[in-house]
Amino acid sequence: MAIKPSFTNAQVRKELERQLERIESAIISRLQYIGETFVNNARLNGKYLDQTGNLRSSIGYIVMKNRKVVKENFEKSGKGGPKGVSSAKDYINKLKLNFGNGYVLIVVAGMDYAAAVESRGKDVLTASSIIAKKDLQAAVRNFRKMLK
Repeated sequence: MAIKPSFTNAQVRKELERQLERIESAIISRLQYIGETFVNNARLNGKYLDQTGNLRSSIGYIVMKNRKVVKENFEKSGKGGPKGVSSAKDYINKLKLNFGNGYVLIVVAGMDYAAAVESRGKDVLTASSIIAKKDLQAAVRNFRKMLK
């Protein structure tokens, strides 16, 4: 007695595509959440005097899938002007060229003096980077469990 499927190959393919879309959406949502958390932490908890507001406004992120930006956050922060936002976008546009296919989260402080502020012991991105790294590691572990 032969077993006959009650579904077609097309139905199987469609279900697999639906599941893949669900997984991809979850990955992008998680990267977006980590990016938003990073930006919020860095802007709120930076222990430096931001006279122009440009440094905080230059903190932003993008999420990419296969070299295409799918999510981003570049917003003026507090009294900051458009210079911070445009510096962040310019810097991200240079960095994103270094990445190929796959999912990518890039976070920046786009003002050219951000590293100098950090070198004086003021936290611009460091603490937020540590938190984001832990969040990313936890997300990867959770996705691996989910896929088993």
